[in-house]
Amino acid sequence: MSGSETAGLIGEQRWRADWVPVDRRLLGIDRRTLLPAGLVVALFLIAAWILPAVNDAVKVSDPIRAGDVVQVGSGVLFTPMAGANLITGLRQGDAGPTGSYPATAAVSYQGVVFEIVTDTYQGTPAQLLEQIRKTDEGLRGAAGGFRVTGAPVTVSTATGQQGVAARVEGVNMVGLVAAFVFGGTGVEVEVIGPQAVSASVAPDIAAMLRSVRPVDGSGS
Repeated sequence: MSGSETAGLIGEQRWRADWVPVDRRLLGIDRRTLLPAGLVVALFLIAAWILPAVNDAVKVSDPIRAGDVVQVGSGVLFTPMAGANLITGLRQGDAGPTGSYPATAAVSYQGVVFEIVTDTYQGTPAQLLEQIRKTDEGLRGAAGGFRVTGAPVTVSTATGQQGVAARVEGVNMVGLVAAFVFGGTGVEVEVIGPQAVSASVAPDIAAMLRSVRPVDGSGS
């Protein structure tokens, strides 16, 4: 999927639900677990309620500048848009004496929260996305909370890694969840925002999603 197509997926008619799926759905999903259930639920809670509230209430305190790259864990990078606010996480090169980076990073941009969580994983992106959906529904109920609602579609990063993404919905908020696997690292991307977003925001969010990549440039 090209950059313009990814932007269309995110922004078409203000994040509408009727995205066009790929020719064939990714089936054969097993029940292996990527993240502990508590971590997955915590991610949904943070993305759906806490981070948007922080974004609305707090002025930009750690602005991203052109050329800044955020590292997540030991092996994942992404490039936020200039002007975004770094909520949690560290820029590449800022690990300090420990040399380590947190496994979670998040930025807010024009009312949208973009968050990445990483952990060890040996399955496929489709299996990871399905695990996220099943875990959330199992602990919250299919009709409650913040949940995956859309059919999975294929997405590609600027460096050629392929993953899957689906629409997610919550109270007064919508967005998408994307899953990638770089070698032995599972990468979960949450993009959460209001029902209506500016037409100019969607391409920028798409660019951030496409910027997600392994540190060594490989990991397919």
